[in-house]
Order: sequence, then structure tokens, then C-alpha cells
Amino acid sequence: MSVRLFPLPPCAVALALITLLASGCDCAGERTPRRGAGDGGQQVPDDDGGGEPRDGGPPDECGDGLDDDRDGRVDEDCQCTPGAQQRCFAGDPDLAGEGACAWGVQDCASGLEFGTWDLCVGSGAPSEERCNGVDDDCDGETDEGCECPEDAVRPCYGGPASTAEVGLCANGIERCELIDGGSRWSGECLGESLPATEVCDATFDEDCDGVIDEGCDCSAGETRSCYGGPAGTRDVGLCRAGTQTCTVTGGIAGWGACVGTTLPTGETCTGGRDEDCDGAIDCADLDCDTHAACCTPFDDTVSIVPVDAEILFVVDRSGSMDWLEETGTQTRWQALTTAMNAVLPSIGDLPLGMLTFPLRDPAGGNELRSCMVASSPEIPIAVGSGSNISARLIYADPRAGDTPTPAAIATARSYLAANPSTRPRFVVLATDGLPEPNCGATVASTVSAIASLRADLGVDTFVLGFVGPDGSGSAAGIPALRDALNQMADAGGRPRMGAGTLRYYEAVDAPAFERALRAILAAATDCAVDLSSAPARPGSVVVRRDAVVVPSSGYTLTGTRLELLGAHCDAIRSGAVSTISVTDTCGR
Repeated sequence: MSVRLFPLPPCAVALALITLLASGCDCAGERTPRRGAGDGGQQVPDDDGGGEPRDGGPPDECGDGLDDDRDGRVDEDCQCTPGAQQRCFAGDPDLAGEGACAWGVQDCASGLEFGTWDLCVGSGAPSEERCNGVDDDCDGETDEGCECPEDAVRPCYGGPASTAEVGLCANGIERCELIDGGSRWSGECLGESLPATEVCDATFDEDCDGVIDEGCDCSAGETRSCYGGPAGTRDVGLCRAGTQTCTVTGGIAGWGACVGTTLPTGETCTGGRDEDCDGAIDCADLDCDTHAACCTPFDDTVSIVPVDAEILFVVDRSGSMDWLEETGTQTRWQALTTAMNAVLPSIGDLPLGMLTFPLRDPAGGNELRSCMVASSPEIPIAVGSGSNISARLIYADPRAGDTPTPAAIATARSYLAANPSTRPRFVVLATDGLPEPNCGATVASTVSAIASLRADLGVDTFVLGFVGPDGSGSAAGIPALRDALNQMADAGGRPRMGAGTLRYYEAVDAPAFERALRAILAAATDCAVDLSSAPARPGSVVVRRDAVVVPSSGYTLTGTRLELLGAHCDAIRSGAVSTISVTDTCGR
């Protein structure tokens, strides 16, 4: 099927640059390479400045895409060319590529002086071995300790071999049962019918010897109707009764063989006849479920694109946005506008809008203690508004205003309520400071406004935060700021994927802001896709995200609508999944 491709490069969350800065690099000075590492880039120091490894192990070997130092990160101290990509594995290097431990992918993100490898996404992980045909524990062996596959059944019969499927005798089934360390056949034959004492009823072969009513009294030459097939098959489909004649042998009268009867045979699935006499013909017979004439293979691949959403940027232009960002190379406002101008052209086909706060002084003067917010966005939501947003960011440079964040969210709410849309809608709140008490704004009131926007209008809010020292250079207020931003991110319903201590998207500089904004767009991607048609056998399909098989517990399939769940949905929203495929090979 054909779908629109979204023109974004592979997404990378802002955590990647934070990890780089936390690694001990003096990003204002020179870094001396430790050793060359081929195509994977150049090794840089992995120590604390005193020669001791920070993670207690040897450094990662650049270029192999493995977590050699087993610190949960891959090639984190290796230089690379921005835009490059390599395969990677975030677990025990000895397990990479074995069974369920599939390779993932890793992008080289632009950093400060050099490119750095971003998070490794999409790699598999070992789990407890199951009897499912997959090397779940990634030890190179599949289904060890398993005598049979999970939920498998096989035919069984406990009577004499010559009586199986003769007369009333029929096979049963034996199930595979799970035990500690694997599986085994249960040893119990369910549903079998074994030979019984012959009954003189002129109807069935109870002792399954091929003769009906043998040894029963009769008169020489007497005839009667007979049938030796399974109960319920007489005169169904091609099956017909025969004739049995009473003969005298050695002076003893007895019923002879059943002549002219037609018993069940295997269904051919193409002849237009009910050969197995079960009342179903050809493809209507469950025995023909995978036959080439009855089962059409299904193969559909759907590309993953970000949801066609509307985004309203709510941008803090208070006086503190003129303070330097964490690296000290530019102001926070300069970092924000640089990143916005880099990202806006690539999302030009999305409807975008922007509201800045507080309200700009019409005279262009000092805006100290300004708590006013415009009654509507300066840039209404529309397709192609990126250039207008860029121009507005130049005009709306921060002065000395305060931070009336709840009032800004209230304006966004009023605007969105008055302008309904069939598309999903998101607010991206970009701010660097706590709500200003001078404006009657508090963290609690901001959190409440964001939560109400989500509960009442179904509009989620992503939070982009700038943190750093205040205008005097003091870093004492950073913990309180981060706590407030975390609360806002939780209330907005879109905390950062894989979030730990930072649940908002932290933008310490322009490249980090750009990566965070791209990650937000990936996080808004829908985990449900529409197939070109509904599979004829939905219970028999195999679902994959790229090359990774998704178990039946990881998705729902209703008609043409397929939705991935749990970790598989998280993989989509991390930007690591490019396609979803659904196949049914019809057992071939």
C-alpha cells in the first residue's frame, strides 16, 4: 500500500546530549583521542580525568556497536560523523545477534565539537526460554529442554493398530504440556474411541474388526443394511451404507462382510465433494484451511509516519530567556530560535501555530512585571506558517517580562476550544523558568491548567525546558526548576520516552533543542495502522516491526486495524521503527 512518508531523519531524544555532557567531557576544551577505531569514529577518554574509568570497566571499542564496558550505553565516547548510522546492541556483547537479541540502530547526532552516538534503539533482549521456536535466552540454542512446541497437539491411539479408524474406533489427541525447564507430551490421549463388545444392532462395528454383528444369530440368506464408518457420517457426503448377508459356515449362521459401503476418505479440497463426510465441502472444511486452493497468502507492509497532527507552540519570552544557556555560548532565546528555524522547514506540511508570553509592550519598551497574555495566538494554526513563526521569533525577543504560564495555557485552551479540528492536536510548551508569583502564577496552577487542557479537550502537552544558572550565575534554583518541569510534563500526558529523573525534554543548547523537538514529533506517532485489506485468517498472521517478530500479546488486530501495544508501541514512538509487516504464508 502507499502511504505518505514524513520528511524527518531518525529521531533522537535530548537524553543523548545530556549523556555526553555527563560523561566528563570538557566541551570548551580539546579532547585527546585514545585510539583510532575505524569506521565507528575515534575513541575519546572514558575516565574521570585521573585515569580511572568512570564505569569501572574497559572503554567501548569504537565502531563495533557494542556495549563493551557494560554500562548500558553503546559507543558513548566515540566520535562520529553527524547523520551517520550504525547497527548497535545495548546488552551483553556476547549475545548480540543471537535469537531474540536482535541488533538495533544508532544515529550519530550533532554535538558541540564533534558528533556523538545517540541512544541505541530497537535492539532485542534475552528472556526466559520458551518452547516457541525462538532462541529467547540468546544462548545459540532454540527450545532446549522442549520435547514439543507450546500448545501443540498430535494424534494418538491406545488400541490395537489394526483397529484405528475402523468402525467406531477413532484417534484422540495428545497435548504438549509445559514443565519446569521445558515441555513434554502429556501421555494422555483425549477423545479416542477404543474397540468395544460387538452389539447386534445391524448398524455399527463396535469391536472395529471391519465386520458388523459378527457372531450374531441370523437366518441363511437374510440381508440387511450395514455401515462401518464413524457415527454421524452415514449418508453424509459420499458415504453410503452397504448390504450384509447371513451365511452359514460349519453349520453356524452369521452375518458376513458389509458389501458396497462407501466410507469416509480424506477431503481433496478441490473436487466439489464431501469425501470425509463431515458435512463440509472443499474450502468450507477446516481440513482445507491451509490448502493452496482455499488459503490466499497475505503480505502487507505499512510505513510508519508521524501522526498528521496540529501543533501549537507556547513559547516563554520572559526576561530570563536572555540569560545564557548551560554551555555559555549563546542566550537561551538564541538557542531556541536557532533550533526552531532548523526544524520548521522539515515539518512544513503540518498545521502549526504559536503563542508567545508575556504580551509584548506595543511601544517596545521595558516589560518588567508584565503579566499580560494575548487573547489569541499571534500565529494561528495553519499549514505553511513556519516562515511566519520564524519572523515572529525575531520580533518577540525577550525583554524583562515575568512568566504568567497558567494564563498562557488558558489562552491556548480558549483558542483550541473555539477552533475544533478532526486532527490530533498538541501543545509544545517551551519555557525556562518557574511560573511567576508576581503574576499570581504557581507551579500547582500551571499543572492544573495543563491537566485540564488534556482532560477537557484531549490536547496533550509536551514540555521543553531550558535549565541553567540564573542571571547572577547561581545554580541553586535548578532542582526546583527541574521538579516543576517534571510535574508539567506528567500533567501534559507526554513525558519523555524512557524517562527517569528528567521527564520533560531538556534543551541545554540549540542542537539538543532540535533533537528534543524531533523526538516529540516521533512520540506523537500513532501506534495503530490500517492495512490495505483484512487478513482472511487473522489468528494465523505473523506481525513484525521491521525484522522483529511481535507476539500475539503485543498487538490487537480487528479487521484492517492493527495496533501495537506496550514496548512495541514504545519502539514506534522512539522513532526506531520504519515499517510494520503482516504476513500469512498459509503454512507453506
